[in-house]
Amino acid sequence: MRDDGWVLRCTDEITIFCYGLSHNSAPIEVREKFAFAPDQLAAAHRDILAQNLAKEVLILSTCNRTEIYTHGGNGPHEARLRDWLAQYHGVDAELLRGNTFALEDQAAVQHLFRVVCGLDSMIIGEPQILGQVKSAYQIAADVDSTGPVLNRLLHWAFRVAKRVRTETAIGSAPVSVAYAAVSLARQFLGTLQGKRVLLIGAGETIELVATHLREHELEGFFVANRSPERARLLADRLGGQAYSLEEAPALVPRVDLVLSCTASPQIILRSAEVQQGLPRERGSLLLLDLAVPRDIDPAIADLDDCYLYTIDDLNDIAQAGMQARREAAQEAEQIIAAEVQGFQSWRDSLEVVPAIRRLRERVENARQTELQRFRHYLEQGQDPAQVLDAFSKALMNKMLHDPISTLRQPCQEATSEALVASLDILFHLSDAEG
Repeated sequence: MRDDGWVLRCTDEITIFCYGLSHNSAPIEVREKFAFAPDQLAAAHRDILAQNLAKEVLILSTCNRTEIYTHGGNGPHEARLRDWLAQYHGVDAELLRGNTFALEDQAAVQHLFRVVCGLDSMIIGEPQILGQVKSAYQIAADVDSTGPVLNRLLHWAFRVAKRVRTETAIGSAPVSVAYAAVSLARQFLGTLQGKRVLLIGAGETIELVATHLREHELEGFFVANRSPERARLLADRLGGQAYSLEEAPALVPRVDLVLSCTASPQIILRSAEVQQGLPRERGSLLLLDLAVPRDIDPAIADLDDCYLYTIDDLNDIAQAGMQARREAAQEAEQIIAAEVQGFQSWRDSLEVVPAIRRLRERVENARQTELQRFRHYLEQGQDPAQVLDAFSKALMNKMLHDPISTLRQPCQEATSEALVASLDILFHLSDAEG
């Protein structure tokens, strides 16, 4: 990551620019044509720098977005990045028209902050995007394509994401049926650690549920499915055991949680079969039926220590979770707005760096000139105290000469007032008078 003082030499090129396409701007048929494979990213970063499209660059490419963040470089940014992106992927640039967005300065900063916080995701508050941005940043850093400005921007973004996660409930409420199922199970059972689960079915929904369950250190996974091959594949990924669909009822007494989602038109788990395993040694049994038509006999809800929830119950939980996240998102937007202003203040400070450097150089030159002149008086044996007093007065007069001359020149009243106000601010003259 470059941090070589370049920003101090190029403060006239402080534009931060974002060009890209996402699920909000383009359909998947377009997005997939401009996605970068992981092994393409290093070369892509280098190519943008080599063509002087930017002084710094970071490319973020996920299934939902391809976004290019740049700082500096020759404009017009949008047209040049559009042509580069199309050429790099060998696609007609016309396909990008109407499917992309271009953001500059504060709008680009705000967008990145919203992205890392999950506010621009399909599912509000999803945490995966933060890890994806961090991975993208690592790739950019490895090829030395980020410098002082993007480095500061990315670290600032990560801090904003941490604030939003800590200070709001953006990621706490379930927003999908699969996530709602696992959240309900964890709430009902107290903890999922050390528990056993029976998964009936091995389709996409059950796989998604299993993905969430794997985070909770369960003791065992049993997978029952009509296709033994699919059951075995899922069980192997989970470190569990595979069974046929007909064996599912016999497994119920051995588990704490049953999750079912198949395409069967018939009831798979019947009340009489579950009742045979009562009373239960493992305590209460939670059954979650995600299938339509239902896999689990509704009469099971009437059995002692058996608690049954259907897809409608879980949909209600997911909708409530989505509303909670929307409310948390409003709080997150306020945090982001404040952080954007904070980052902008840092960027504004870069504009005065050259002026500060010139001022220091001028004062230093004046100091050296006067020091050389008054050192000669000391060598002649004159009183050091008098020489020092004369040196300080000479230096003061030299530094004040130009500002005072400017103030005394005939000028418009508004300009004069502005100069006086600037002096008050720079030298705290009002404080000195008080």
